[in-house]
Amino acid sequence: MTGSETDHRKGYGVPDMGQNILEQAEICSRNEQENLVAVQISEERATEFLRGSESEKDNAVWNTAWLEEKKAFLRETGNHFLLAVWGEHEEKCLLFLSDTKRVRPLEFLDYLIPDFGLIRGDVFCASVRVSSVILKLQMEEHGIGHTIDYLMEKAESYFRDCVWIDAAEYGRDHAEEIRRMEYYRKKRVAWAYVKTIDMVPAGKKLWLRSLENESGLEVTAAPDTYIMIGCKGEVYDIRQKKFDASYEMTQEPLDMFEQMMDFWPELQTLPEQEFLSIDEYAHLCYPKKGAGIYACRLEKRTKIFPAGEGHEYFLGRPGDYMAVRSDDLTDIYVIRGDIFEQTYELQE
Repeated sequence: MTGSETDHRKGYGVPDMGQNILEQAEICSRNEQENLVAVQISEERATEFLRGSESEKDNAVWNTAWLEEKKAFLRETGNHFLLAVWGEHEEKCLLFLSDTKRVRPLEFLDYLIPDFGLIRGDVFCASVRVSSVILKLQMEEHGIGHTIDYLMEKAESYFRDCVWIDAAEYGRDHAEEIRRMEYYRKKRVAWAYVKTIDMVPAGKKLWLRSLENESGLEVTAAPDTYIMIGCKGEVYDIRQKKFDASYEMTQEPLDMFEQMMDFWPELQTLPEQEFLSIDEYAHLCYPKKGAGIYACRLEKRTKIFPAGEGHEYFLGRPGDYMAVRSDDLTDIYVIRGDIFEQTYELQE
């Protein structure tokens, strides 16, 4: 750690965050509006903070007890997010902890350090190692000399420069605006569906890693809950009523080699974390004539929080599309740009 960065330390009087991570941070900063704390700590302090964090399960990243302890400390200090930074020479290490599904750690770190590090994590915690040289070059481009200042500026941009949409409110308050959007119908392209109770008993929880959400989506198996698989590997859950209104079911099995998807979704049971081969249960279906959506191309990074059931958000980037079901204006979601252009056509 350079002396100039150590001298930059800011005072921050809050309760202990486990191993005194806040009180003994070399630099500590806070964005009060977003309840985000950022700390720069020594490698010795990082070792203490991470003790017991590794999971003994093959498919889990973080130890559950360690994670719950850290989330509890976050709540006790009145914060939702902790960003910890350490490392002196060749690389810097970043760890981001969130106690809310409104910000996925994998996505947050990808925004802070795009394309420059290998991020590992799950829905509540993620970490990344990045070259100190690359990080320094990024800081110099922005005219910033301190790591925490640079990361906090990026974090503030994450919250400030993103459009946040609550689907229930938006569908209610912007109905006329939605109906003025262009109207699209799905092309006659094969999709695949899986009935969740064909794989596990009703009530069993499933974890689904998809093209759009590497943190994973939790789905509870039920007779009326299906999983949809798109032509490039995009995945989402759907209720039987909406499925029946939108698709024609077949018993033709999904051939994963024939489909040539960009991404093959991962499915696990919870809490056992046992993998299921989703293709063994999937069959093809086709869009019905008449089923359509309103859609518009996104110009800004956009997060859409679906109505009801506490689902995680959809993340859209410039060039993607915001889609709204014509029969339910509160059913709003994101479709990746290349997928939209391959599977939808404008209704003349």
